[in-house]
Amino acid sequence: MAKRSLIVFALTLVLVTSAVPVRHVHGVLMTPEEVAMLDAASRNDDGQSKGDNTVVRVLKAPFKAIGRIFGIGGDKDDSKPQRLSRKDVKKFETVGADKIVDARTTGLESTPTAQPAPQENLERGRALLNSGNLNDAIAVLSTAASTDPKLHEAYNLLGVAYEAKGMRDRAFESFEKALKADEHNAEYLNNLGFLYFKNGDYDTAAKYLKRAVKSAPGVQRYWNNLGLVQSQRAKWDEAYECFQHAVGEYEGHMNVANRSQAMGYDKTAIKHLEQARALRPATAEMLLRLAVLYKRTGNEQLAAEANSALTATRSQANNNKE
Repeated sequence: MAKRSLIVFALTLVLVTSAVPVRHVHGVLMTPEEVAMLDAASRNDDGQSKGDNTVVRVLKAPFKAIGRIFGIGGDKDDSKPQRLSRKDVKKFETVGADKIVDARTTGLESTPTAQPAPQENLERGRALLNSGNLNDAIAVLSTAASTDPKLHEAYNLLGVAYEAKGMRDRAFESFEKALKADEHNAEYLNNLGFLYFKNGDYDTAAKYLKRAVKSAPGVQRYWNNLGLVQSQRAKWDEAYECFQHAVGEYEGHMNVANRSQAMGYDKTAIKHLEQARALRPATAEMLLRLAVLYKRTGNEQLAAEANSALTATRSQANNNKE
């Protein structure tokens, strides 16, 4: 009797256990970093396991396509791997990720904010550049340019920042990208031309600066830069024309005189100083320079006359002060 009861009990136990469905879990290949995250999240402060719920909670956010890994829900046979359809992939790509709270976070971190628009980064980069914060300006402007490659002003400002940092190759590259996007932009033409001027390539500089003044003839700075380039090329008539557009006749002659004298063209300097004198006869600086240049070139009579005029001009200035 006892033996029969034992058999009945054993059969009942087999039937009960066999009625419970067994779920098969399909493995997920994880990187070492993901394994470390899982290991950290599944232990409490004492190093003890928290249980299976933590595993599900941690993996839920990092893996968008985790769906049926744990055989949860649905009528499909979970004992077989499931292929992802195109529709599933598209759906997973649009699912936003939840914030992960694990053993390495406090739960007090701020919610990530939306990234600034490219135009906002452009203006912020401009402000940083104007304030002299070159490193941050380059970082912000690079972000603006990479986010919106059509934002050519970002490349122009990057060129300015790189040149200020002494990174001339990067400056050239940035200015060229800006000009390629807007080939008639006078500012871009001026900046690239002036960079060639600083680099000693005066012919190429003149080419770009001529285009700049043609595109924007009313901007004095472009004319002044072209005047500097033409002076370095010893094209004095063209240089004067440029300086005249930039600062007027008198200062135009004085600029050419300055540049030509510095480069050893004494006769050219005398010519433009004399023309400046015709416009403003009683100017001490101009008379002094004429006296020096006349003497240097062997014209003692004109040197003496210029010195006399200089003495009279200074005397008159002193009388006016009294």
